[in-house]
Amino acid sequence: MNSPFFSIVIPSYNRSEMIVKTIASVLQQTFNDFEIIVVDDGGTDNTEEVVCNIKDKRIQYFKKQNGERAAARNCGAAIARGQFVNFFDSDDIALPNHLQEAHSLLSKHPDAVWFHLGYAFADPNDQVFRAINSLKGDTLNPIVCDGNPLSCNGVFIRKDIITQHKFNEDRNLSASEDYELWCRLAARFPLYYSNTITSWVVDHDLRSVRTINGAILINRLSLLVQYLKKDEQVITYFGKDFSKIEMDSNSYIALHLADVPKYKLRSVVYTIKAMSNNLSLLRKKRFYAILKNLIIKW
Repeated sequence: MNSPFFSIVIPSYNRSEMIVKTIASVLQQTFNDFEIIVVDDGGTDNTEEVVCNIKDKRIQYFKKQNGERAAARNCGAAIARGQFVNFFDSDDIALPNHLQEAHSLLSKHPDAVWFHLGYAFADPNDQVFRAINSLKGDTLNPIVCDGNPLSCNGVFIRKDIITQHKFNEDRNLSASEDYELWCRLAARFPLYYSNTITSWVVDHDLRSVRTINGAILINRLSLLVQYLKKDEQVITYFGKDFSKIEMDSNSYIALHLADVPKYKLRSVVYTIKAMSNNLSLLRKKRFYAILKNLIIKW
């Protein structure tokens, strides 16, 4: 059997009602040389049934013991036969140009080992309300330390690179495991990109970002910084700009704690921490969002 050019890895956990639409969107690609690998991360719903009922030889279904999304992505990458691996979330939408744009970008940058495509946020009714398609620069490496500008759906990584540089499988890091990998990769390889929008991140009430526990959030982002500090290439590459990663982590904590009355004072503490990391926070919309949440919802 010939190897496909792209492998689309879709990790899933109890998303049977959403994953059908996601898979259908991938199957509608104008570039057809791909495989889909669904990794069911120990789910308890009927994901296997709904996936296996989609009759397309390009789809493979695998079920594993629950280990969180990083482990599911690593599992899919290990199985993948394609030259490049794309990790697509099981509740999002690939537009028909997703793989064609990826292939076109590679024709312009044949030395690329990873790259990123533009994306947009849409509601469950397919109404787009925010587009991420105005990034600038020869590569995106300089802005990776400025918060996570990347959509996991938009990232493609060469098979040998993702096999060598895997997602961190610490369960306590889950939901920041992608940004942790992006920082490690950015410290090693140029990150080419296209601003052409090829996917939608669907904003619904079940997204993990909407179900945050304060203590878990603090621990997760503290771990993110700790892991990155252990990587000498990350510290060397980002240098003084590493403080922006710390600032982003602490301000993200502050923003979400500010939404919860019992966490207001802790939000203030983390806002001060973020400012002490890097005063560029004062120029960011997030700083004013934190203040708004603190004042209006006190």
